Amino acid sequence: MKKLYQGLMIIATAALMACSSMEVNDAEAVSDNYPSDFNASVYLELHPLLQTMQIMDYVKDKNALFKASMDANTFKTKAVEDSIAFIGDTATVHRFYVSPRYVAYPEEKWDSLWIERQDTTVKKIPITKISQITLDTLDSAGTTVGSQVVYVDSLVMDSTGDQISEVYGKLDTAETETKKIEVDNATVVINSRLIQIDTIDTKDSLVISKGIPGITKDVADMVLSYNIYGVEKDIDTLNTIVIDMEAVARQYIAFGQSHGWAYRRCNPGEQANPEAGVVTYPATKLYCDDNGVVREIK
Repeated sequence: MKKLYQGLMIIATAALMACSSMEVNDAEAVSDNYPSDFNASVYLELHPLLQTMQIMDYVKDKNALFKASMDANTFKTKAVEDSIAFIGDTATVHRFYVSPRYVAYPEEKWDSLWIERQDTTVKKIPITKISQITLDTLDSAGTTVGSQVVYVDSLVMDSTGDQISEVYGKLDTAETETKKIEVDNATVVINSRLIQIDTIDTKDSLVISKGIPGITKDVADMVLSYNIYGVEKDIDTLNTIVIDMEAVARQYIAFGQSHGWAYRRCNPGEQANPEAGVVTYPATKLYCDDNGVVREIK
């Protein structure tokens, strides 16, 4: 579900960017391209993700302003505190969970999953780095003939992502110049027993130790994406947002039509029409929705 949701979000983002960039003259030019029975409200009902994108854009904008109003450390503290309070308000989480405007999960699923109040804590997560590596130099027979401690500045991994291929660092604590050493399994190898890892900092992490009971972390993250920092009743604020129906309509012309999105519900006589299947871009036909099944309009 998560991959599908992310994929649709990417598609919707690209689509909304396309239609939001249209000039007034562009909109007038395409106004005749709508099907005669096109209705933006029906189109939005069939594709609620377009509404979700507008709401999430609002949340992102508000949170960006909140972050810009204070220093980084203060923001980090307040963001964690606000997220804990948000998840702790189970009544509001429930409203987000079942509302068709937000997560849109069925009420009966909530009733069957909600067992007990979740535990939310802030956990200090260590930030570590490799600070020292000992490199062994080998002769042609593979025998170690010398070794050198490198005080590491940075590392480069090879194309597999499993092996260190380059080490940037200093050979002495008094040095100021960083040296580059290429790690070659035939001539220079890393002595894995002599790697020193230091904790250089910690960061605060919001931990929902039980998830939201019975609800996957993916859904918990989706609910958290509606959290407006510094606002107590987020859902009441978001419920006041008026969806830009012109942007929804433009999305159909700028993206939906050419990608085979159904623009209305199927009439009874169209329910026997062929299913759309995989629509080749750009789509050359119009499509309707038959209770979740996309069918051709003939």
